[in-house]
Amino acid sequence: MVFVAVYEKNCTGCGSCVDACPNDILELKDGVTFPARMDSCQYCMTCVGSCDHGAIKVFP
Repeated sequence: MVFVAVYEKNCTGCGSCVDACPNDILELKDGVTFPARMDSCQYCMTCVGSCDHGAIKVFP
């Protein structure tokens, strides 16, 4: 399984990663992104590329 880490101190809650994820694994909760369905992650790295703040890392 792939592990998605969100660094809350860097997350601005803009939602760009949530919108970019083709597998709909990310959600916003209390203004911060969190991985709600990591088991659906296909390691495409789209969320990482969409985050201008370096808040998301994906580990295989």
